[in-house]
Parts: sequence; structure tokens; C-alpha cells
Amino acid sequence: MSPVVVMVLPRIVKAFELIRARTGKEDALMERLMKLPQVKETHLLAGSWDIMATLAFEEEPIDPRERMLDLVTGKIRKMPLVRDTSTIVPAMSRMREAHLAHPERRAYAFVFIRARLGKSQAVMNDIMKYNEVVESHLLLGKSDVLAVLEFEKGIVPPVPERVARIVTEQIAKISDITDTETFCPIRSIVKD
Repeated sequence: MSPVVVMVLPRIVKAFELIRARTGKEDALMERLMKLPQVKETHLLAGSWDIMATLAFEEEPIDPRERMLDLVTGKIRKMPLVRDTSTIVPAMSRMREAHLAHPERRAYAFVFIRARLGKSQAVMNDIMKYNEVVESHLLLGKSDVLAVLEFEKGIVPPVPERVARIVTEQIAKISDITDTETFCPIRSIVKD
């Protein structure tokens, strides 16, 4: 009888960086950010923030949040194209394997959710029931949960319309949710 081989995959700890770029320099900043090994995605946004970057670190005996702080303060905030940043470090995360194989065919949305007092973890679990929700993160701050939605790009219906339907017809109707704010990127760059 052959021995059973068990592969232990590294646990990934994520953080999100909201960035205001120098006017007209968003594309150049996205490209520059993607050169950092810990930056796995950059998303061009419209609104009060220009870019949302997803940072990923393998969990080690030393808390990876120290390395996040070093990356944000030592590299990202020092980039001349950066005007302002806001770092979001989840207290807890639930993630499933990305269900779309080709990153170039993916479209994303980020839903910041406020929940009733003491109901944040229940909301995290409830939103993971939707196929489009690939991650839910417990936050400590203005928002309680961040839901990451993933779609296959398509023309009909357009991605923003699909996002609006899921947020208004499903997510926002979860009884313990009191408010949502949705970011639907214009363009994304994703590492494999």
C-alpha cells in the first residue's frame, strides 16, 4: 500500500490598499504596483479612490502584518505617483478557489458591508452562499465585511448591471445587513 501524500498549501493572508493617484497617472501606477511581488491585483476605480490593490502574503511564524506595514509604508506610500492611501487588513477571511480559470476573462466587484451589531460573522457566512462571492473578509472599522465578487466578462448583461442585480436583489436583502457600498472596477490587472 502506498503512503498517502498530503499537500499542505500555504495559508494566504490578504490586505487591500485603496490609493489616490496623481491625476492622469493611474495606469502607470497600476503597472508599477504590479511589479511588487506581494501585489497580486490592481483595480482601476471611479470615485473617491483611484486604485484598489490586493496584497497577499504567506502566513509564517512571524505575523505577516509586519511585512504588510513595511510594504505599504516603505514602498507604496513612497511612490511618487501616490497621493494618499488607506490600508484595509481583515481580521478574518473566508476564501474559495477562484471559479474562473482565466484571469483575463474575470471581472470583479468589491462590496463593503455594514452589519447589525454582533452579526458580522453571520453575514460573512451568508454572502459566501452566492456563487459570485469568492471571498468575504471581516473588517474592523467603518465597514464590517468586504465581499469580493468575481464574474466572467461579457457584453450582455454588462458587468456593472450584473453586480447591481446581485447587490440589490440578493446581498442587500440579507436581514443582518444595514448598508452596502460597491466598487466596480473599470479595469483590472491580475497575476496568475
